[in-house]
Amino acid sequence: MRPVEFPSIEAEVAFLRGLTSVQRIADDILEDCFERGLDLDTGLDVFLTQCARMVHGKAGFVCLKGTQGIVLTRVVGELGVDTRDAVKWTGPRRLEDGRMLFCTKLTLGRLDLGTLGLALEGRFEDGGKLVMKLVEAIGEQLDSAVLGFLALTDGRSALERLDELAVDEDSTPVMRGRIGRYEVVTPLGTGGMAQVLVVRARGPEGLGRLVALKRILPHLSTDPLIVQQFLDEARIGLRLSHPNLVTVYDIGETQGAYYIAMELVRGVDLDRVLKTLKAPLPAPLTVAVVIQGLHGLHAAHLLKGEDGAPLHLVHRDMSPHNLMLGFDGRVKVLDFGVAKARAQRTVTLPGIVKGKPLYMSPEQARGERLDARSDLFSMGLILYESLTGKRAFDKGDELASMYAICDEQLRRPERIPRPLWEVMEVALAKRATDRFRDAQEMAERLAEVVAPAKDTELSRLVSANFPERLRDLARLDRSASEKSKAEKTRARPAMKPSG
Repeated sequence: MRPVEFPSIEAEVAFLRGLTSVQRIADDILEDCFERGLDLDTGLDVFLTQCARMVHGKAGFVCLKGTQGIVLTRVVGELGVDTRDAVKWTGPRRLEDGRMLFCTKLTLGRLDLGTLGLALEGRFEDGGKLVMKLVEAIGEQLDSAVLGFLALTDGRSALERLDELAVDEDSTPVMRGRIGRYEVVTPLGTGGMAQVLVVRARGPEGLGRLVALKRILPHLSTDPLIVQQFLDEARIGLRLSHPNLVTVYDIGETQGAYYIAMELVRGVDLDRVLKTLKAPLPAPLTVAVVIQGLHGLHAAHLLKGEDGAPLHLVHRDMSPHNLMLGFDGRVKVLDFGVAKARAQRTVTLPGIVKGKPLYMSPEQARGERLDARSDLFSMGLILYESLTGKRAFDKGDELASMYAICDEQLRRPERIPRPLWEVMEVALAKRATDRFRDAQEMAERLAEVVAPAKDTELSRLVSANFPERLRDLARLDRSASEKSKAEKTRARPAMKPSG
């Protein structure tokens, strides 16, 4: 890596802190993969997501190449470009939506292993040179991690070992390691605290259904605060039971790391639906989604503890990303009651823009005590965005957006009918006492002013716009069924010959 010139001592400290964090993350992830027999795609999923979060990147990608071309691609967020094009790029490049994509080659000696890219928002008065240096450093750590993973190649070259990761679209997914009694099938996504994997449950009669398994990230598994938050989520999840909430089946611990096994939600989140459609949702569809979400919220808001006392749960993070639209037309609220790990180690270099708190209630923005009515404000904002295609209080700046949430009054857009707007005004009241009493009342009022679309209509919307996701799920189901039958056949005792 070429020498770095820093504009200030603060920027140099941030840069060095970033290097240290990346190295630690890479080491922990590599060790985790070896200990649990996990494959490289699982490790890359964690590494890419954590590095993107560290630099406040909203999207990123890693492409690894073998002897015949790309063998493995992991993408986080909405990249906005084709990875088959981006894999050829090097350096900073301005995208059509205004973001900057920083790409660096992954190399092993003279071998071209692929490309890493991170997309960031910002002005970057220096052309992004300093951020590019950090991305290059992240790429060098990834080079080393891939080299470590490929060390056990049985005499084969690194590219030949990478060839084994290539998966044909119609092929059966292979086992990627094991966590407790669950066999890993494929990574599903990674957040700031945990990774979610698609796994097969192994029971007394062999392999069972596919479920989602959430596990604490390897570099956070020894943090007592993170572990406590994770266990709190598990305990809450086991008590929640409603068609519009995700079902939690099991919690466990293996090799010092905790996991939660839960329902595999077969669908796409509302945020992705809106970005794919690039247009507002019709009112009946929007109201149908929000009403189902409110039903799930209401059940959670009413939850009581083992002693019969109300738990007073508040989601605190309702957004389009946490409303999953199923291919069956059922809407699920995700991540209910999770105390988010806010103290993530991040790097703030010149030009980088942090995330925007666009779905907070005024009382949350002011740091006041929250109750269930805070979630109703967030649902009002989701209604606004779905119906207009715009975020209500997005000022392009975190502090300005929070002030707008607290003080700015919205005007009715022409496309929203007045009766519906009157319901939204109550949900978006600045004072919690002026909102609906609970989520059930808000759902009932919405249904009175707009007839919600049927589940079959929501199903058609998602199925028509995300056929690839539907095919992927069908392939996973097919592989689980075939492998389960094979397991049972091998376990069945042979029949004795008659006579």
